[in-house]
Amino acid sequence: MPQHLRPALQYSEGRSKVWSGAKLVNAYAESSDGDKAEAFAVLGIPGLVPFSDISTSATRGSHTMGGVYYTVIGTTLYSVDESGTATSHGTVAGSLPVQMADNGEELAIQGGALNNQGYVLSGGTLYTNIVNLPPVSGVTYIDGYFVWPVFESDQFIISAIGDGLSYDPLDVATVEGDPDDIVGVINLQRELQFFGTNTIEIWIDTGAADFPFERSPNAFIERGCRDRNSIAKIDNSVHFVGNDLIVYRLNGYLPTRISTHAIEFKIASASWFRAFTSTIEGHKCYILNTDVGTFGYDMSTGAWHERRSLGRDNYRVANASEAYGTTIFGDAYTGKLYTQSYDVQTEDGEVIPIEIVLPGIQTNRLKSTLYSFEMYCETGVGNSLDPDPQVLLSYSKDGGRTFGAPLPRTLGRVGEYLTRCIWRVGVSFRQLQIRLQMPSISKRYVISGFADVR
Repeated sequence: MPQHLRPALQYSEGRSKVWSGAKLVNAYAESSDGDKAEAFAVLGIPGLVPFSDISTSATRGSHTMGGVYYTVIGTTLYSVDESGTATSHGTVAGSLPVQMADNGEELAIQGGALNNQGYVLSGGTLYTNIVNLPPVSGVTYIDGYFVWPVFESDQFIISAIGDGLSYDPLDVATVEGDPDDIVGVINLQRELQFFGTNTIEIWIDTGAADFPFERSPNAFIERGCRDRNSIAKIDNSVHFVGNDLIVYRLNGYLPTRISTHAIEFKIASASWFRAFTSTIEGHKCYILNTDVGTFGYDMSTGAWHERRSLGRDNYRVANASEAYGTTIFGDAYTGKLYTQSYDVQTEDGEVIPIEIVLPGIQTNRLKSTLYSFEMYCETGVGNSLDPDPQVLLSYSKDGGRTFGAPLPRTLGRVGEYLTRCIWRVGVSFRQLQIRLQMPSISKRYVISGFADVR
């Protein structure tokens, strides 16, 4: 009787391929909401639909103010309307990710790690070298004030209320619970969370006449942040990479580990971190982009997956902001903007290659034979772009270190819903790892597998 194999539910290829090995690349698990055939299935990540092609330079950050989408591409600040038409508003020097915030009328921009300038778009003019605004390392907004951490210090300065161009040099405070510099700041539920190299400190607006913000008592968190660009807010909480290279979610004031040993093994060698969030059909994802790969945490399942654009080591998206009833994604390598859709299986016309490595088939170290394997999936998914989509199976007998030549099977031409993806292999093994690769431009939905092992 065939052995029922569940699909890989998350990326778990860690230090030992033999022990772990399961992988999800450009796909994630979706849990059953009712009486379905399986508790989980695996589907491909949404495709990227072109929205606007502005420049050949990389996007560095984005923000929506007053219903209008703004982005820094290369060294230029643009607003982009609902049709994708861009308007230039001035120069923001540098090449690294910026931070942006608004007060409803003005847009504040911190110029990136190598550009410690603060910029404010006010009345259609982009201002820099603002009087009394020192070099800064980030920006956020709360209760009418722009809040800027002062570069390489444990201090922050605030604007005048409702006026991003006015600063009093005395409106400076020190985050002094621990003598560590501020890495980043974020406003969550009308609280300022200052992330330091070793600690997180919470400040609140008390409305005091001399200075409106004070440190919140009993809200001091002894966990630091590795990179300000890893800090992202989603679902009323904050996610970030800690100073110990563990990914955390703040549950109230408690940093809760959400990364796995496999993810921690992968990101240990990363030199930079850049995070954004996205939501589609209940999948709220924290996407962590690094120079060693891109890893997504899906809050609906608590599981991780990998994202990798064609021909690259990581995912091409750098940032995301909601605007015009959708989410707009900025390209990390070009000035292109996208929206996302499950109905599109490409990234700007390029294939999204899916790779699923199943958990190893174990037979208590007894020599066994895999006579056949069937992938239970959605079939009959051919289309005009890919009339006969294929899935490739390869297997490894050495714990996932090496795989044999891929064996193709059709996913079925359009309407061929009774197609079955079966491989008759007859391979002997003591431990076997099955890899499924789906380079097609078609719907890809894997439910489970069945292996005839004797």
